[in-house]
Amino acid sequence: MLVDVLTWATVMAIPGPDIVAIGTQTSRYGQRAGFWTALGAMLGVATWSILALLGIEALLHVVPALSVVLPLAGSVALMLLGAFGLWGSVKAAKGTSKSNEEQEVVSVAARTAGASVRLGYVTNISNPKALVFFTSFFTPMMSHYDGLAEKLGMLGLLLGVTLLVFCAMSVLIQVAARTQLRNIPGLKYLPGIIFLGIGLFYFVETLVK
Repeated sequence: MLVDVLTWATVMAIPGPDIVAIGTQTSRYGQRAGFWTALGAMLGVATWSILALLGIEALLHVVPALSVVLPLAGSVALMLLGAFGLWGSVKAAKGTSKSNEEQEVVSVAARTAGASVRLGYVTNISNPKALVFFTSFFTPMMSHYDGLAEKLGMLGLLLGVTLLVFCAMSVLIQVAARTQLRNIPGLKYLPGIIFLGIGLFYFVETLVK
């Protein structure tokens, strides 16, 4: 069990769309937004995990087209997130007037929690590589555990580790954001570019298989 938990934690900490989403919200709206995004990403992991336990791999064998359709849809979703992210960065770069500054702060505070959870969830659930990961790694790992109660107990532990790892990444990103790195010109456009790049890469990779 310990080996499985440590391996899982290592995989969750590998930089990818989830970490980019968490970092984006943390750097833009603060630590709390990063934690909410981490929660959303964890809920995405929970969704994939439950689908894997219910037998999504068997469904893919019955309907092989889903092995292509789902990754393509996820790739498009990532590209859309990147496009919206870039658009938001462009709008933010134009700045807001001082008369609207307090209203903007209140607006951000009101929408951050829900928007961050949604961003984390959509980012995770649309990751084309998640389908491969949960069918080739998660499902075989869970086969080591017998009975529904034992499997659910292990799943709960893994989800707790996932949330802990994602929150830890948010803290690290917040520390980095307080350094001179935040003053690098064009850095605010990087998350959107990364999402676009990852989505486009996965889209092309799926088509050429």
